[in-house]
Amino acid sequence: MQCPTEAPYQGLMNRTQTMNKTIAIVSALFLLLSVGCASTSEPPPSTTPDGLELVRSDKHSGLYMKPDAQLEIYQKFGVVPCQVAFRKNWQRDYNSAHRSSSQQVKQRDMDRIKTDLGEECTTFFTNALSEEPAYDLVTEWQQGEEVLLVFPNIVNLDITSPDLNSPSMSRSYSASAGSMTMYLELIDAETSEVLVRAYDSKADPETFVNYANRITNRAAADRMLKDWATRLRAAMDQTLRASSDGM
Repeated sequence: MQCPTEAPYQGLMNRTQTMNKTIAIVSALFLLLSVGCASTSEPPPSTTPDGLELVRSDKHSGLYMKPDAQLEIYQKFGVVPCQVAFRKNWQRDYNSAHRSSSQQVKQRDMDRIKTDLGEECTTFFTNALSEEPAYDLVTEWQQGEEVLLVFPNIVNLDITSPDLNSPSMSRSYSASAGSMTMYLELIDAETSEVLVRAYDSKADPETFVNYANRITNRAAADRMLKDWATRLRAAMDQTLRASSDGM
């Protein structure tokens, strides 16, 4: 007898907790990787410790896939809530340049930003897969069902001028809102096995110096998130829908 899962994504709870503990390390590794690829001709690793093989890469992105992965078997999909991690020492570096206590980043500011950006990220990927013709999105499933989970994560978040809800009347100006890296996995819901892992770094293009606030920062983040979510949808359509149409 098949039983429904006890709670949405219950099978990934331990994995999510582990991700939270190691995401800072992953963030640092990807920072080094993107810098290394930009400054040297050395290619990224051809395989990962968990057996994924490099499919494609460029200076700031990479795609790994399990060699025997059969993505076309999945008929149902889920979006795991996005996790967010700042660039290592971002708070320290920002505060060292802003001596006034009213202009310094507090832990509560970082927590708010991570929560807001995580929810925004989850929404973009959910909406991308909900557009017609929509994928069958689920939050719980029966044992034995073929469900593919989309697990987006943002690492190396580097905000140039964060909006701090400060009583100070000073304004911040910048030419770029900052940068971040998308670290995304496609996971089998039943086994928690990672089938695809991709990462890509983006920076808000420097155009002209402008007043920076929560609205401008969110607009910049939304542009990056929309591009990532749109690209995932296009890749899934090409891989999954094309396979289905050809049957």
